[in-house]
Parts: sequence; structure tokens; C-alpha cells
Amino acid sequence: MRIHFSLKTQLLLVASLMLLLPWAGCQSVGILESSLRQSHSQLLDIQMSAAVQQLENQLNKSPQSVNLNHGQGSYYAPLTDSKMLLDGFDGIESDWENITTPWFQLNRYHYVDNSTVEASPLTAKFKLAANNDLLYILIQTSALTPHYFNPTQPQQAADQLNMRSINSTGLITTWQINPQGSGRVEMQNTSQNIKTSRDAGTWLWRNGHYNIEIALPISLASSAIGFDLVLNHQQTNQHFKSKPTSTYERSLVREKTMLNQQLSHYMQPGLSLYLLNSQYWLVGKLDAEQAIDDDPDSTDIQAQSWLTHTLYNKLFTSNSLPYWREPTRLGRWLLPQQLEQTTWYQDSPINKQLHSKTLIVNGQPFYLVAVQDSRQSLLSASAALNQLLVFLFTIIAVIVTGLFTFASSLSWRIVKMKQNYRNAIDSDGKIMAVPDASKWPDELGDLSRVMQQLTVNQGKYTDYLASLADKLSHELKTPVAVIRTSLENLELSNLDPEATKYLTRAMQGTNRLSQTLNALSEANKLEQSFEYAQWQVVPFDDMLVELTDAYRQIYSSHQFQLEYDPQGDYTINLAPELIVQLLDKLISNAVDYAPVDQPICFKLTNQNEHLRLTIENQGPHFSSDNIPQLFDSMVSNRRQSDTPHLGLGLHIVKLISDFHHAKISAANLPGKKGVIFELLLPLGK
Repeated sequence: MRIHFSLKTQLLLVASLMLLLPWAGCQSVGILESSLRQSHSQLLDIQMSAAVQQLENQLNKSPQSVNLNHGQGSYYAPLTDSKMLLDGFDGIESDWENITTPWFQLNRYHYVDNSTVEASPLTAKFKLAANNDLLYILIQTSALTPHYFNPTQPQQAADQLNMRSINSTGLITTWQINPQGSGRVEMQNTSQNIKTSRDAGTWLWRNGHYNIEIALPISLASSAIGFDLVLNHQQTNQHFKSKPTSTYERSLVREKTMLNQQLSHYMQPGLSLYLLNSQYWLVGKLDAEQAIDDDPDSTDIQAQSWLTHTLYNKLFTSNSLPYWREPTRLGRWLLPQQLEQTTWYQDSPINKQLHSKTLIVNGQPFYLVAVQDSRQSLLSASAALNQLLVFLFTIIAVIVTGLFTFASSLSWRIVKMKQNYRNAIDSDGKIMAVPDASKWPDELGDLSRVMQQLTVNQGKYTDYLASLADKLSHELKTPVAVIRTSLENLELSNLDPEATKYLTRAMQGTNRLSQTLNALSEANKLEQSFEYAQWQVVPFDDMLVELTDAYRQIYSSHQFQLEYDPQGDYTINLAPELIVQLLDKLISNAVDYAPVDQPICFKLTNQNEHLRLTIENQGPHFSSDNIPQLFDSMVSNRRQSDTPHLGLGLHIVKLISDFHHAKISAANLPGKKGVIFELLLPLGK
């Protein structure tokens, strides 16, 4: 397959080589960016060392700010800014929907992801959340039969919840909830000599299981929390505990506002900080997006460097780097092996580096993890990169625009020249009008002037060929008449039989020559007669009936059939004499080939916009290669015979058809024999 490239395409391809200029510039900026990124890595290490030293001093002075007793495992409560509605619901549009907190399984004494916990006949799980005032608890059980507490029968087995909490000073508080039905419940402080109770929340029987949503003062449960859920199952009280001991509390780890405020002292654009305890729970966090939002100049910087941000991902991001993934899930660091090392990751639209340091608080290890994106190095190089790109692309835009405009001008001139000369010559090769030559003093102007002269010469030659047949016919008619007269006079003489034979041959040759001359001038006279053709509105079906009867008398050895709807309307405006001449040529052609025992069929139909006339005969098929040229001048599909055929009959049919704005076509019928001619006469003309 040959691909066509226009002048504009070729010039654009050549102009695209100028893109090597910004590529070279970006390579230089890339080297600068790599150097800046290394410098920022070293600077981050220095900043992290200073931050770790400060945090160690602050946290060792106030150890109550973090939980240090992690020997028996711990529970995690993420930080929530909102006050939750204790209604027992946890689904869509509940207060728990947007809190990323893990589920913990009671009777599972080590933390596991809830998705790995195998189903059991009766299970209980819970999740936590906290703010500066309250610790929120949501407990769910599997399907069971509720057994509520009956105050009149306190010894009867019933479902209940026991809790133990420890605050930062070591004060232990025990709580008990005895639900008397589905709805609001109170919890009793059973650790004091004087029994007190307070509104706990909601104990809800819902869809065949318990939803228990309650809250404790965070001041009483800041260090540890434990649960002992008693459920009556198969007439037996089953205990679901945090630990299988009488002291079933576990350490409570939570993200604290105080730690977040301390980390905010190290806020800078593009820097995220994570403070993890020894079990890799998140106890403090500074989000990079928060730092950007708090920086009044960050929005302006980002708006000014949008091009740099876009190009950075394509030009300076290395595909060899691992892809960045969010390092925490449900409050816990996912890959502890990432710690204690510096690693670069690719992220869109900027790269990120992960750097961590270990700090010791009262003998317990904590991890300060920094995730720094390459925004700073990018912004440092943005001024140079923007200036370079603006300068280079401005030059490229000017050059490409000039080339494209020039190519468009050339293309427009060539297309206009093509259209002018295409319209100047019709399908028969006649010159309709000679286009004006271009006045441009360039190669295309020279080509236009040469094409104009060629068109003029072709028009003269075409006119000469068109009149040649008539001239030859006119000039040869007199010599032919003299020869014919001489031969007729010789025929009256007494010639011997041998001479008579040659006289007969000469007479036959003269007749054939006379017929040939008449045929040569017939087409030319026909075109001249178009100027005097008289158009009439006639019923075409009546006209065909009369013609069919005439053809039966003229060609008595052949059969003719006419099919049409007598109730149809076949009135049409045409030149009857020319249409009769067209049909005479088609019938003459059909009679030459159609067998005498098979009819020549006319079929007339009204197709709203056209009258469709088909003429079928069972003569031999046309040559498939010859069908497109059947209606051309001097093309004959006839076998050799004594009658001269110059291929002008169907050409005359085509001329008359074009004069009526009609369409004429020929095709082979299915089978071994048979051809069909189709004439479509427009009703609107």
C-alpha cells in the first residue's frame, strides 16, 4: 500500500526535527534536577536528625504522651475530629463510614487483619476511634439469640459487657453494662465503693446480631482498655475477652492531637511525617497536603509551575524506581522493612523519597518516617526550565507556523490548479473552458502557464478530431459517387463472367465505404441536432406500445414483449425523436445477438423520481473487461460480419441519455447467457 504525504505533512515532519532543541534543554535541566534532588536528600537527613533529637527530649519529659507498655499487645484508635452519634448504626452515612480503623477480634489475643479471620459459630469483633474527650467503641457479634437482663431475676443468665480501663496515672476503672432490651443503655462504674452510672450509648439488636456503640471518657482509658463480652449461647454463658486472664485490658495506642501539633513544627511543602510506635502503629502524622494548604504561597507556585509539573513526570521520572504505594493502612505501617533506609519511589507527577530515623523514649523504640516528594527540587529548577521551554517553544512555534502557512499556500495553489483543470475537461475529453494561468513568478506559476498552453493545444486537437469525421465524409462522398456511377455504367456493358465477378466485389466495397462515411458523420450530426430538439410531455407507456408494435413488423423473425402496470402514471417530459433513436440503437444491438426463439423483453416501472426501462435479451454475455467501455466511441463488441460496425451505436445511446440527464448501464444476467440494458429517466427534468 502506497502512503500519500502532502506538502504540509512533509514540511511538518521536517520541522519536527527542531524538537531536538527542547530535548537537549530538558537533558540539561534533568542533570540539574538530579543534583538538586541529591542535595535535598542530604538536607532532609540533617533535618530529620535534628527533629529526632528534639522529639526524644520532649517525649522523654512527658512519657504520658505516648503509650509505652506494649508487652501484651495493643489496640489502636485513630483520631476523629467529629463528635459521633451513638445510635448503633455502622453502615452507609454512619459516623464510622469515613474512619479508617481496624477491626479487632475478641478471643484473638494477637492482632490479625479481619479478612484472615476464619468464621466460627459465634464471634465478636470491635473497632475504636478517639478524640480529645471520648473513646468511641463499636462492637458487633455474629447471629445469636438475645438474652436481656431481667432486674426481677438478677441471677438468670443474660448478656452483658464488662470493661476495664486504665488512665495515664495507672487508675483502673471497671465498667459493666446489663442491657434490658434493644436501645439506649447505661454503664455502671463497679470499681468504686459508691456505684455510679452514666449514659453509655446504644445496645441494638439489628438483623439477627448485636451492634453495641458506646463511649468512655478518654481521661479514664488513655493508657489501656479491655473487654469481657458475655453472651448466652446454647444455655451457656460464653466469655469473649481481650485476654484470657482476669486482667484482660490491653494497651491503647491512638493518634494524638498533641503529637500531631509537635510534628507540625517541621511543616514544609511536600513533606509528610509519620510517628510510629514499636509495633508500627501510627501515633502522630503530618500530611503533606495539609502543609501545602497551610502555605499561602503554595497555590501561586503550583499555578505558575503547572507546565513543569506535567513535564516532570515525562522527563525526569525514572521507570526503574518502584511505584509509590500508601505506606499505612488502618493506622498501621504496612512494610516495616522500608524503615531504617532511604528509598526513592516514582509517583505521578513527582518522585518521592522515604527516609526514617529511630528515637528512643524511655527505652522503647519509636520511628519517625519522612516522605519527601521532589517538589522542592522541581520548584528550584522550574524558573530555568520554564524560561528555556518558553524560549524554545516560541521559536519552534514561529518557525512551524511559518512553514505551515507556506505549505498551506502551496497546497491551496496546487489544489486550486487541480480543480480548475479537472473542471476544464469533461468525461469525454472535451475542453469546457480554459483556466486562467497563474501570475506567480515561481515554479508553480510556470507549471500553471504550461498547463494552460497544453489545455489550449488539447482543445484545438480535440476540435480537429471532432470535425475530422465530418470532413472526411464530405470530401470522400464525391469520389465515392464517381466510383459508384462508373461501376453502374460498367454493369450495363457486356462483360465476360470473370470480369462481372470483380465488378460485383467492387460494388460491394463501394457500398461498405459509403455506409462507413455515413456512420462517421452520424454522431457529429446528432450533437448538432441537440440544439434544435423539441421537448414534449408524453405518456411513455403509450409510446413504448407503438414502438414495440413497429419493432415486431420490422424484425418479424424476433419476438418482443412489453411489461408495465396499465394503471400507472408514466407521463414524462423528453425529446421523443431522440428517445426513439436511442431505443432503435438498443434494439438493433439486441437483434444482432438475441436468438429468434427467445423474446426481447421491455419492462417499464415508475420509481417516483425515475422511470426505469430495462431491455433484456438472451444473447451471449458481454466480456467482463469490456462492460465499462461499451458506451465509449469506436468500441465494438460485435463479431466480424459483412456489415461495418464502428462502435458508434451505443455511444449515440450514451449521448442521448446524457442529454436527458438520464443514466444508461449494461450488465450480464445470471446464468450462462443473457444481458440487460437499464435506462433511468428523471421525472423532474
